[in-house]
Amino acid sequence: MLKRLATLAALFLSLAAFGQENSGTTSRTAIHRLLLGVNVSPDYCYRTLKNNDGSSLASMIIDVRDESEVYKIGYTAGFNLCYTLTKKLGIELGVQYSNKGYAFKNSALIFGDAIDPRYGIVTLPNSSATPTKAHITYNHHYLDVPVRAIFSFGKKRIHVVASLGVTTNILLSSTQTSTLEFANGDTQSETYDQQNDFNSLNISPSISLGADYRISNKINLRVEPTFRYGLLKISDTRVTAYLWNAGMNVTCYYALN
Repeated sequence: MLKRLATLAALFLSLAAFGQENSGTTSRTAIHRLLLGVNVSPDYCYRTLKNNDGSSLASMIIDVRDESEVYKIGYTAGFNLCYTLTKKLGIELGVQYSNKGYAFKNSALIFGDAIDPRYGIVTLPNSSATPTKAHITYNHHYLDVPVRAIFSFGKKRIHVVASLGVTTNILLSSTQTSTLEFANGDTQSETYDQQNDFNSLNISPSISLGADYRISNKINLRVEPTFRYGLLKISDTRVTAYLWNAGMNVTCYYALN
């Protein structure tokens, strides 16, 4: 009798141990198929200029602009749905807003002498109402529709993630913000529409490499340095530009199922 009880007890313990191990394995390897993400990315934005007509004048314009224009800080933000195909591969579709562009460097303004019809050339007085510096920012506002393949590597809370994707950029508006700085320290800014006729559509391939941290069973936080480059020219003018940006994309995901 005791021998039978001992055999039954051993069998029970082995089954319990197997059940605990199997349960733990299932917990660790469970896949959330559908994730909802909210992302924001501060971006370093600039452009590449191209001579559209091959003229020497266009080349001179490019040289002048390369010396006088600098990067601007833009951003990308929006919502994403990620469908997990396997433990290592997911497909993501999003709807986002992005602010891209570039800027004219903050330059000192030099005013010449005024010509008075009565007294001839007169030097302008040093007035606090005279602007001393000017800064111009060229903004291109887009509705973005990104599609990405996301690759994940790792078995613990922190995974290495990489992605390849393409974004359709739909132009919403193009604005120009001019900021004047005066001798007394005051500034004055004005924003208005740019005069050029810009193309309404662009295509931007993207690449990223970062890390994903599982905060809880339902919530993940992902940080990805990301690079995006516009394949299409933004205008059909003599000198055109191709917009690009590099940013730190931060996304918070919530598992829907």
